[in-house]
Amino acid sequence: MLKHIQDEEQIEEMRKRLYDRGSEVEKTVRHELSETKVDITRDWAATKSDRRTSDLRVGMTAAPADSRADAEDGFITEKPKRRYRTFIMLGSFIIFALVAVVTGLYVYFGGNSVSGDNIKIAIEGKSLIGGGEQMDFQVAVTNDNSVSIEAATLIVKYPPGTKSTGDSPHNVYEERIPLNQIAPGATQNIPLQVLVYGEENAEQIISATLEYRITGSNGTFNKEAPTLAYRISSSPLTIRVDNIEKVASGQLIDVVVTIDSNASTPLNDILLVASYPDGFSLDTADPEPSYGKNVWKIKELLPEQSVQIKLRGVVSGLTEEQLHINFQAGPANVDNQFVVDAVLDELQVGFQIEQPFIDVDIAIDNDHDRAAVVGEGKESYVNLVVKNTLSETVYDMAVEVVLAGNALDEKSIKNSDGFYDSNKGTIRWEVSNNDTFARILPGDSRLLKFSVVPNSLRTAATYGLEVNVYARRVADSSALETLIGSNKAEAKYSTHVALSSQVGRNSSRFTDSGPIPPQVGEVTTYTLTMVAEAGANDVSGVVVETSLPLYVNWLNEVEANGSVIYNDVSKQIEWKVGDMKQGERKEANFQVSFTPSVSQIRSTAVLLNKQNLKAEDGFTKSLLQDSVLPVTTELSTEMGFIKGNGVVIE
Repeated sequence: MLKHIQDEEQIEEMRKRLYDRGSEVEKTVRHELSETKVDITRDWAATKSDRRTSDLRVGMTAAPADSRADAEDGFITEKPKRRYRTFIMLGSFIIFALVAVVTGLYVYFGGNSVSGDNIKIAIEGKSLIGGGEQMDFQVAVTNDNSVSIEAATLIVKYPPGTKSTGDSPHNVYEERIPLNQIAPGATQNIPLQVLVYGEENAEQIISATLEYRITGSNGTFNKEAPTLAYRISSSPLTIRVDNIEKVASGQLIDVVVTIDSNASTPLNDILLVASYPDGFSLDTADPEPSYGKNVWKIKELLPEQSVQIKLRGVVSGLTEEQLHINFQAGPANVDNQFVVDAVLDELQVGFQIEQPFIDVDIAIDNDHDRAAVVGEGKESYVNLVVKNTLSETVYDMAVEVVLAGNALDEKSIKNSDGFYDSNKGTIRWEVSNNDTFARILPGDSRLLKFSVVPNSLRTAATYGLEVNVYARRVADSSALETLIGSNKAEAKYSTHVALSSQVGRNSSRFTDSGPIPPQVGEVTTYTLTMVAEAGANDVSGVVVETSLPLYVNWLNEVEANGSVIYNDVSKQIEWKVGDMKQGERKEANFQVSFTPSVSQIRSTAVLLNKQNLKAEDGFTKSLLQDSVLPVTTELSTEMGFIKGNGVVIE
């Protein structure tokens, strides 16, 4: 009871203070959070005061009294920083760097290691030498290592055209010289000798590489030497060419090539190679080429000796066009005796095409291309038009045609308005047989004609003609007659290809059946044959194309030279005959069937449509063609059948 009364009094006391306007309210002390960072992951062993500090930082409102008391005192203890780890890491880096430096110094200056920088290679030789002379040089290899190098090999590389010395010189591209072991501090000198070739003032180099091994290793190491550079002071030979620089198209010209030796010793197996432009045609050469039409071989060229080669050919081209012939001379390649191994000298000569004095136009069967193709065995007609293109008159003109070829005989020239000399194979027009040749005014022309009949049929039949025009450029009869115009042309006889076809029954290849004549609703089989035949020349790529009518069926029974391809959809037939020799004959046989319809009664049905043959003449390269009419159901009476056996009946 007493406790209850005391409680009532305390409550009343509190009510008075609460509602009393003059009473002061006790201020509540608030605590702020600390900015001090705490490493939570490493604070598992914190002291009681540390935990109190931590509680205050997170603002715990329900902290124990003793914790609040400590916080009110203002003392918060921070954990000391652990800096010894940084010192440990820095120390580790310093030790690693020292070890790396010491190791590198040991490797570089080590007692038993080999360094490429301690191996020296030097090439000593002339920097200026004449072509074809002997080059004496030396390669020095020095080992400055403290140990030996083993299995050493010196590799020396030479420029193209270098040859060995001795009685039988041969091309040298690379030498491998074994040096074996080179002791510490030792030097090996390797003397070498070669013959050098090249054009005058040509720069060339010799290089050297040392291959070696070190003890305890299977690896191979290389050390290269600075190259030896030298210049060819003079070529052992020179080329000189004498020629005219301005020519008329179709003019026959002479080119004289002279090879002079500048060497102190004989030069062996020297080649002269000429490269002709498209507008130059070689006619004759003295001496004859050793290979083809452009390679001459000089077996031996003595010191100060000269060798001449005379060329004669026809230059053709457009007015003002420039043409060049290139000449190269040098020793022959060992592997190919007709290829220059090293060029000792080269020269280019040029020709400029100018307006011709007399223009000579040749047309064979109206073909002006100077390379006509004439049908096999046919007569060809030749027209010559000679025109004075000068600005002055020419006098006493003479035209001579020289004919040659396996298609001609003494009776081949017909209808000539000039004089044909069968003994010489020439036709000539001059003032004595044509008074209009006495004077040809500027711009005037003359038309000359004749025809050529080939002799008996032969393979690769051809004939050529060369037209030369002579005249005086002054009226004085004592003046010399000079060649003022020339031209050439050639005619090639193409071959022919013949295609034929027929229908048969019960041949040795196939057995046919069915009624003859064909009857509506009944199946009749036939054997069709196509034959291709070559003429005087070989032919290539022979192909025959044809097709079957809609109502004819392919039975896939074939026997042929070459291959026969049938298309089921288009009903096209392709017979690939292939290549054929002169006069060769090839054939293809195949079976078809035919079932007549009422709409075909009283008519002869077509079994095989028109056939077309194409081929290429192996000699003239011209296109050859032939074709034959469709094949019908009408069988030959020579087989014992009556006439009209191909007409469809009911």
